[in-house]
Amino acid sequence: MKKASIDRPIFFYFPTSFSSQKVLFALNEKDVVVKKKLVSLSSGQQNESWYVRLNPDGYHTPVLKHGEKVIVEPDDIIDYISQITQGAGGHPLVPSLDSELGKNVQRMRKKLDSIPVDILTYGVIYHPHLSTTGCLIPYAMQRSMKENFEKRLSLLIELATRHPELRDSYLNKSQLAASNFDTITDVDRVKAQLDDLMNFFAEVEEQLRKIREEGSFISDELWLFGPMFTAADIGLAVLLHRLTLLGLARRFFPPDRCPCIHQYFYQVQKRPAFQKIQHEIGMLRLTLALQTLKAASPYLLALGIVGAGIGAGYYVYKKINESE
Repeated sequence: MKKASIDRPIFFYFPTSFSSQKVLFALNEKDVVVKKKLVSLSSGQQNESWYVRLNPDGYHTPVLKHGEKVIVEPDDIIDYISQITQGAGGHPLVPSLDSELGKNVQRMRKKLDSIPVDILTYGVIYHPHLSTTGCLIPYAMQRSMKENFEKRLSLLIELATRHPELRDSYLNKSQLAASNFDTITDVDRVKAQLDDLMNFFAEVEEQLRKIREEGSFISDELWLFGPMFTAADIGLAVLLHRLTLLGLARRFFPPDRCPCIHQYFYQVQKRPAFQKIQHEIGMLRLTLALQTLKAASPYLLALGIVGAGIGAGYYVYKKINESE
């Protein structure tokens, strides 16, 4: 997609959202320029009526709006990105299902989508002892996530009353929130989800080992199904990063038991598309602070920019370097 395109897609997202990171990865890989609109999960903007009107049946952040087209499922957005960038150079993120590669990518994407990442994330936050090496999410953020999650059910029911035209959407979201809360607060159910994941990583390790044995003469850098980096790799890369953040890397893919996954994740972290996401996350606190100041007053914004430049510069630099 040309950077000078007037009809730029609008991307509603939050950088720390797992689903948002998958789409961000795809956008960065294909150098698609979008108009970004933050939907702050920390302040509950995904539950505001304007966003629910945009995404009435979905449970995800992000959403991509391109002209009259609104796409709410992360994988559908990635499919769309692959479609609109065909012919722009490079390999497609989503190969044709007519090919064996396309079928393999599709099967892996379905397996990745079946992994309950929200359950694993909140499960570790609610039961810290399940983390092998300790959760790396800052404690203040964990506390905020728990507080917001616990308030979600009552908030959604209240919003269903306040916005009768969106009642069904809010009630559906409240039912999902109640179901997830029951699972997340039950340590045995969270353990079961973690145990189920072991077989998946054994399968991934075997797949990567096979590719390395068969394709080492083709390229020094190999991915799930060969030298082409696909949507399946995006899903796996973001999952590996999330599990690392949760302190679960040693449990699922330690270097001694899963050397191929370990090498794979090392390659992922060197990829510019991945590094751009980490940079954006590092800048998130400053971005949100500026948004708050802008909403409060243009005059406060001017003062805030000066203060932020002085007070947050070192913090941002440190975070970026920690993520590399």
